[in-house]
Amino acid sequence: MQLSINRVVSFLNNIQRIVLKRDMDLVRDLLMQIEEFDQGLGGDVEIEAENHEPQVIAEHLRLLVEARLIEGDAVPDDQYAFDHIVPTRLTWSGHDFLESVRDPEIWRKTKEGALSAKGFTLDLLQDLAKGFLKKQIEERTGIVL
Repeated sequence: MQLSINRVVSFLNNIQRIVLKRDMDLVRDLLMQIEEFDQGLGGDVEIEAENHEPQVIAEHLRLLVEARLIEGDAVPDDQYAFDHIVPTRLTWSGHDFLESVRDPEIWRKTKEGALSAKGFTLDLLQDLAKGFLKKQIEERTGIVL
């Protein structure tokens, strides 16, 4: 019985479990990379995310596909126990979301607003960013939107 328990403990120690919470900074960074490297031909887009575990990147890319912000293909991986998502392009909604959070100052204010509300959805985050963007446009042009 001891051998069996040791095997189970060893197995559990070898499983890397990552508790995933949406990292909106990572979402923004991934969208910016996909936009930068998308050639408009539907080819694969390489992602550079050295500060994150592969599973975290894969899951955030999966969330972006589910949210219809990007298109991508699920690719099995022999090294990991999960599929990778290989992004191919931003969708129209992905471009819209990215435009609303592109400016670093608007992004900072948007995150602060979401944190002060102690919760947000992707739509609310985008609406908040759009509100800051509209205010910035009004201040710079004098045109009320």
